[in-house]
Amino acid sequence: MPAKKKVPIEYFTEAPAVLQVLQQLAERFDEPGSSRNYKKLEISDTLDGEGYQYVNLVQEGGGVLGIALVGYTYVLEKVGIRFMRLAGTSAGAINTTLMAVVKADERTSSERILEYLCEKPFFDFVDGHPFAQKLIKWVVKTENFAKRIKRCGLWLGIILALLIVLDILSVGLRFHYPVFSGVALVSFILTGIVLMSLGLAGGYFGYLIQRLKNRGFGINPGRNFTEWIKMIMEKNGVNNIDDLEAVSEKIPEGLHLRPGIQIDKNLGDNPLKGLKPDITLITSDIITQNKIEFPRMWNLFRENKHEIHPAEFVRASMSIPLFFESHIIRNIPRDLPIIQTNWRNHLLLEPKDIPTAVRFVDGGVLSNFPINVLYNPEVTIPRLPTLGIELDDAEPADNTRNQADNLSLGAYMGKLFNTVRYYYDKDFLLKNSLFRKGIGVIKVSEYNWLDFNISDEKQRELFILGAQAAAKFLLEDFNWQEYKTARIIVHQQVNTSRKDMRGVSDLLTQSRK
Repeated sequence: MPAKKKVPIEYFTEAPAVLQVLQQLAERFDEPGSSRNYKKLEISDTLDGEGYQYVNLVQEGGGVLGIALVGYTYVLEKVGIRFMRLAGTSAGAINTTLMAVVKADERTSSERILEYLCEKPFFDFVDGHPFAQKLIKWVVKTENFAKRIKRCGLWLGIILALLIVLDILSVGLRFHYPVFSGVALVSFILTGIVLMSLGLAGGYFGYLIQRLKNRGFGINPGRNFTEWIKMIMEKNGVNNIDDLEAVSEKIPEGLHLRPGIQIDKNLGDNPLKGLKPDITLITSDIITQNKIEFPRMWNLFRENKHEIHPAEFVRASMSIPLFFESHIIRNIPRDLPIIQTNWRNHLLLEPKDIPTAVRFVDGGVLSNFPINVLYNPEVTIPRLPTLGIELDDAEPADNTRNQADNLSLGAYMGKLFNTVRYYYDKDFLLKNSLFRKGIGVIKVSEYNWLDFNISDEKQRELFILGAQAAAKFLLEDFNWQEYKTARIIVHQQVNTSRKDMRGVSDLLTQSRK
C-alpha cells in the first residue's frame, strides 16, 4: 500500500467550522479590546502560574471515532483549559496517553497529537493477513452487511434445495423421458459444485477459527499500533513506566486556587492537598475477570517496572475483541511474596488464584467511560470539575416501534454486549447523577467506529464534530458555579444521611444493651 500523503494539521484546525467555533467562544469569553484570551471563561478554581484553568477529564472509547475526541480537547486547550487527572478507555486511552506524553510548546498538546495522526495511515493498524485486510475493507464499506449476508445465505439455500429437487425428479423421469438424462447430469454437476463450495467454505471457516485461537482470537496482531505508540512515547522522552509517571504526574508550575473562594476545611492548612496529575488507562483481564487500571496496577504482573513498556498499557486498552489479538502478559512471578501482596491489595486475590498469564481485551468490555476512577468522595468543596467526553454512535430511537419484540439476532447480541460493557459506568452515574453536568456528547452515529480506512475528509468531519460539541458544552451546557454549588449540596446531604444512619445504629446498639 502506498504511503499516505501527509495532511497538514491546518486542514483540521483551520476548517471554516472550527474557526467559527473559536470565534463564537471568543465573542462570549474575551474581554473587550483584548486579543483572544478567554479571560471571562470560568470553569475551575484551580489555575497555574500562566493563568490556565485545570479540570479532570475522562474520555470514552470508540475506535477511529477517537478523532472527534482530539477535536474536543483542541477547543478546550485553545480556550485556556488544561488537565489535572486524565482517564480513558480504548480510543479514549490513546488520546489520554498522548495528552500526558505529548506536552504543549508553542502549540497545544492536541495540535501536536494531530500532527502525529496526520502522518499515520490508520489502516496500517490493520496488520493481519492480506485476505483479512480485504475482508475488513469490504465489511466496513458494505452498507447493511449483515442483511446482505443473510440474503445471500437464503438464496444459496433456495438454490441448493431446488437443485436437490431437480436431481430427484430428473432421476425418476429419465427412464420415461430420455432428455432428463442430460438434465440429471447437469443438475448433479451443479449440486456437486454447490456442495463442494460449501464444504470448502466450511473448511476455510474452521481454519480461520483455529487461526483466531492460535493468534489470541484476533484478526490483527496489533504490533503496528504498539510500535507507533511506543515511537511517540520515546520521541517525547518516555521509555519506561518511571518516565510515564514523571510526565503524567508533574505538578504544574505556580499551581494555586482562585483568590477569594471558600476553602474545604478537610484540607487543613494545605488548600492544594491532593491536587496531583495522573493518568488511568482501563483494560479488561478475561482470565481473572477484572477491570485493570494502568499504570497503577503494573505491579500485579512484574516485580520491576523496567520489564513492561508503557506502550503495552495502551495496547491492552484498545484490544478490540476479534478485531485485534488480545494482549497477553506471560510468566507472572506468582510465587514472589511482593506479587502476592499486590494481588491481594489490588484485587483481593489469594496466592492460589493468581494466574501465570493474563489476557487483556478492550477496556470497553467492562468500562468504556471510566469516570468513577476520578471521583474523590472526601472533597466537600470541589476545586475543579470532572469533565467527560462521550461518543454517541447510537442511531436515533424509533419510539413508534416495540423494540423488545422486534430484535434481530445481531441487535440482540449487540444490546446484550452493551448492557454488560456500560454497567460500571451507568451504575456510577445513576448513583452520582451530578457528574452528568460535566459530560459533553459528540454525536457520531453516521460514522463507522471500525473504519480504519477512513478518508481524510471524514476524519476532518469527526474533528469538527468534536470541536462543535466542545463549544456547545462551554457556551450552553456547563456553569462552574452551579456545578460547584450542586456538588456541595450533594456532599452535605450524603454526610447528613451518614450521620442519621450512625445515630440509628447507636440507638439500636443502646437498645440491645
